[in-house]
Amino acid sequence: MIIDLKKIRISGKQESGFYFEYDLTESLSDIPSSEILNPIKISGTTYLTGMHSAYIEGEIAFTLKGECTRCLTEVENLFVVDFNEQVEENNPDGYSVVCDKVDLKKIVEDRIVLSLPMNFLCKDDCRGICVGCGVNLNQEECKCKK
Repeated sequence: MIIDLKKIRISGKQESGFYFEYDLTESLSDIPSSEILNPIKISGTTYLTGMHSAYIEGEIAFTLKGECTRCLTEVENLFVVDFNEQVEENNPDGYSVVCDKVDLKKIVEDRIVLSLPMNFLCKDDCRGICVGCGVNLNQEECKCKK
């Protein structure tokens, strides 16, 4: 997931589109019983802003698979996360350009971690499991006496 700023400059353009598919090698999710499915898809545009700097915007699409934290149903949810970053050489406060190249790996992984939900739900209005009789309240009515 390397963007070569020199290639963009040599092409005579000030911007260039990109598309990458990326396979995670380690888990980024700390949600119990969940995993991010490979591949992660990254697309966007790089805009040159200086000799060794660029503005990068795009989106990251990934699927999170796991158990709903309320009803324990197995579910897969697609997340699409927008990102935009100014990158420059020797940037102490952000992402840097190294040898006229930008590695998107850290940007992508940071955005994924920041976009993960606190609770992983099958749907926003999940009713969960009855603590009395244990039925999934999304699928049937509670058998407990009211």
